[in-house]
Amino acid sequence: MADLLKTGINTKYLAPIVVAYAAAAGLLGLDRVTQVQTLLQHAAFAGLAGIVMLVLQELIPRSLKEVLVFWRLRDRPPGCRAFTGIAPKDPRVDPTDLAILLPSGPMTPTEQNALWYKWLKATDGDPAIADNHRRFLTLRDSAVLLALLTLITPTLLLWTASNPYRILMLGGGTLLAYVVVALSARNAAVRLVGNVVARKVGTA
Repeated sequence: MADLLKTGINTKYLAPIVVAYAAAAGLLGLDRVTQVQTLLQHAAFAGLAGIVMLVLQELIPRSLKEVLVFWRLRDRPPGCRAFTGIAPKDPRVDPTDLAILLPSGPMTPTEQNALWYKWLKATDGDPAIADNHRRFLTLRDSAVLLALLTLITPTLLLWTASNPYRILMLGGGTLLAYVVVALSARNAAVRLVGNVVARKVGTA
């Protein structure tokens, strides 16, 4: 299901991020960026950028994406806290009804995530869950791309020999955008976990 939900994300969301990044560099007057701006205005750059972004997204393992979004080295996905951290705070989830659906005894974070993911797979036909899932995937991949752009920004000093202050402005803006989008992705993921649990409990 995740592969289908990711269809179009690269060209619809990630390519514009690259365009905006290059445009910001141009507005800051970085040398040689006019070459990039000219490229942006001509033949199928959106398609080319979409292919590049697809390649980058596939090269980065999911575990690293999770680190960049959730800022955790262990038990990264919020599904690891589905029944001990998220569900108890959700007023839609009756704790008594939830307890009936869970195995007896404490669950490890990995076991929580595995069970929650099983419940997620059972909601393939739910448009609301699918939309929530797609929002998370879009924000996650956008955050990863912004993190990559933040990391490569210092190399512009070598490529353009521009004013370091302008490079700092571009890098700072990209870093801020990454933080905001990563936080949004985390909130979307928590919302997804809560919605799946609430749906399971409500239909059990």
